[in-house]
Amino acid sequence: MRLRDALPETIDTSRLCLRQPVASDLEALVAGANNKKVSEPTASLPFPYLEEHGRGFIDRVAQSAEQRPYAITRRDSDDLIGIVGLSFRETAPAELGYWLSEAHWGQGYASEAARALMAAAQTAGIATIRARVLAANPASARVLEKAGFTLLERTHSLIERHRGKPLFIMEWRA
Repeated sequence: MRLRDALPETIDTSRLCLRQPVASDLEALVAGANNKKVSEPTASLPFPYLEEHGRGFIDRVAQSAEQRPYAITRRDSDDLIGIVGLSFRETAPAELGYWLSEAHWGQGYASEAARALMAAAQTAGIATIRARVLAANPASARVLEKAGFTLLERTHSLIERHRGKPLFIMEWRA
């Protein structure tokens, strides 16, 4: 069994439900991701984030053997407010990635979602997870710390969007 498949379909917290992204999430997905403040610190969100990107994400990426994304939704509305997920590669630890729509920043949702996913990963037998965060993004680094990540390495980004910028590689262990 692939590690991706060992993770649960849904993960519930007191305020959130993490679940498979679905077609009805498209409008909220595009609205949340099509914001330079949201996309800039990520490694892969395009900007502008168009409907075709959202459709492609829901149709392909969410079904990929190398990806396990979850829509972050509030339990009281089921509206998508962000994405959290793991990427899997055979030769490296799983990697956590996430984003949250700007309207929901500062309310603890990202930390809650990351903690819940780490708990599910531990239950699924995933022992090590890494995350990359720009040094200039202390709020995201704090999200990772609250989820149990510790600093592994200080380096510089190699991806085109952030090439040469100071980067923290953080690690969580079960």
